[in-house]
Amino acid sequence: MSTANMPRVYNQRMELECILEMAISVGYRQAFNDLWTATFTLLADDPKNAYCKPFNYVEIYDERRRIELFRIVGHTLTRNASEQGFNVYECEHVITTLLDNVMFQYHQIGNIGVFTREVIEYVLSFQSVENWRLGRLDFNHQFLYKWESTNLLKALFSIPRPFMDEWHFTYDTTVYPWIINLERAQTELSCEIRHGKNMQGIEREIDATNLVTRILPLGYGEGINQLTIESVNNGLNFLEADTIGIWGVKETIWEDRRFEDAESMRATASAMLERLKNPWICYTVTSIDLFKRTMQDFDQFIEGRIVRVIDRLDGINVDTRIVEIVKPDVTKADITVTIENQNRNVAGSIAALQERARINDTYAQGFETYLMIPFLDNADQQNPAFFEFYIPQDMVNINEAILRIQLLRFRAYSRAVRGGGGTTQTTTAGGGTTATSSSGGGTTQSTTDGGATTQSTTQQATQTPTTSSNAQQTPTTTSFSFPIQTTGSGINVIWHRPTTEAAGDPSHSHVFERVGSHGHNLTIPPHQHSVTIPPHSHTVNIPAHSHQVIIPSHSHSVTVPNHTHTVVIDAHSHQITIPDHTHAIEFGIFQGEVAQSISIRVDNNTVPIDPSTDLNHLDARPFFRTGGGGRITRGQWHRLEIIPDRMTRVAAWLFLRFTTNSRGGGIF
Repeated sequence: MSTANMPRVYNQRMELECILEMAISVGYRQAFNDLWTATFTLLADDPKNAYCKPFNYVEIYDERRRIELFRIVGHTLTRNASEQGFNVYECEHVITTLLDNVMFQYHQIGNIGVFTREVIEYVLSFQSVENWRLGRLDFNHQFLYKWESTNLLKALFSIPRPFMDEWHFTYDTTVYPWIINLERAQTELSCEIRHGKNMQGIEREIDATNLVTRILPLGYGEGINQLTIESVNNGLNFLEADTIGIWGVKETIWEDRRFEDAESMRATASAMLERLKNPWICYTVTSIDLFKRTMQDFDQFIEGRIVRVIDRLDGINVDTRIVEIVKPDVTKADITVTIENQNRNVAGSIAALQERARINDTYAQGFETYLMIPFLDNADQQNPAFFEFYIPQDMVNINEAILRIQLLRFRAYSRAVRGGGGTTQTTTAGGGTTATSSSGGGTTQSTTDGGATTQSTTQQATQTPTTSSNAQQTPTTTSFSFPIQTTGSGINVIWHRPTTEAAGDPSHSHVFERVGSHGHNLTIPPHQHSVTIPPHSHTVNIPAHSHQVIIPSHSHSVTVPNHTHTVVIDAHSHQITIPDHTHAIEFGIFQGEVAQSISIRVDNNTVPIDPSTDLNHLDARPFFRTGGGGRITRGQWHRLEIIPDRMTRVAAWLFLRFTTNSRGGGIF
């Protein structure tokens, strides 16, 4: 073996101490998602034994392939009959450095909004020396995790337990800090063991003792308060495998009190059922490690890979996963490969390490507690009666939340009897408002007077001043074009000739004696008359007199037609001045009215109330604010409101029965 591929020893600061050129029987064991181990032997008189101290690191090679970095945890000294001594060193993968630190007391992380990467980094943050950091991560779940007084390795390996997909922890220790990856397990065929090619022997074991087709998970708590999956599993407290038709009903109760979240417990139980739904089949194959010769990847056996096993002699032709590789001596080609259709005990070595580290699971199972919250206050529609109460984070189960309500008369303890103030208040009306009123129209109203009433008015003698007109001549022309004929006798005719006539007497008369029957023929030619009115005045004297008015008996009829009135109120203000005064207080108990109906809200969720509702025993639990999985939110204040239809006094009691534990807070 070249020195390049011999074990190398480093101190705890990762400084190279020596190369073990004389190491013999260098071997290793690789396990799928489990602890890797290695061994090597030195002669007792080899001076390099001095470097092989506990917790120093050793790098193991399989000729040209680096296996991994381990740390020394102990050794055994033996001597043979010829007094030759040997030191056999036991080594564990450096992932066991996570055993050096613990998460003391109670820790909780995860759930909605907190993903797998944050959870892993939270666990790694407890390293006193940062040996490991997270690399590749193929999962992004939001499960809730809780640990109590555990080491970091156990906490880390528990994180993927709820995953439905198979997972695989891989490492890179060629850099520092070392890198841990959580990847999806390989599903493609990667290598082969075939009879007549590289198979030397095969052993098959079938075990159906642990076959399960129905699983009933139980988590935190006890008795009726113990956590089940009904709330997240359509009311069923069990899960069934799809092989129940093949193998029948094979029930088991799986109890893990570390689970306080139903969704996480259901996911873990489902993944477990997937591994247990068929009989366990294991093949242990001894083979020749052809990779040492061919260096072909298809000939390389690596834990977690899918290998095809073909043995025509026994009718075996299966593709399944490599769960363990054991090579006792890297100088030889013999290798033992264990393949299983399911991992029989993934955490077996982890449990052994925990036992060795003397770190036990600590459970605070909790106890049932009763709490009564009373409340008493006045309320009305605008001012509900309300109170708030806190549900702590460590309240595991809320078994009952019963509400009792009584309505009493509104109560006051004083009243004012005198006033006093010197206060002026001004109120302003928002003008511009128009109000219209309508009359019923068509209404007739009649009024009747007693009649026969005489009223007399007397007027004193009054002389009306004369009015004078300036003399003016108004020419008037009258033309006649028709003849005048007279008949009979003894007719006097007086004819006034117009004053403007050019010839003749301006004023004269003619007397005609009755003569015998005769006629006159008088022709008045067209002419005109001119009248001149000289300036003059008129005087009117009204002597003292009286008027007498007689109103006979009569009635009045008034008809109001259909109409409307429009009133416009302009913007205006009112000013009220209250003179200085005082109020005296009368103390006592004064009762008012009582409500006829109420409405109830719990965390803004309305509680339905009908005539059959018993206000002395109202289940308020279904109306609390909830989070993921329908679980009542913890670590928050909750509010209960009672709204009456009028002023009243509300008396209420909230009775809580719950299970809690001793986590959180402190000791005071």
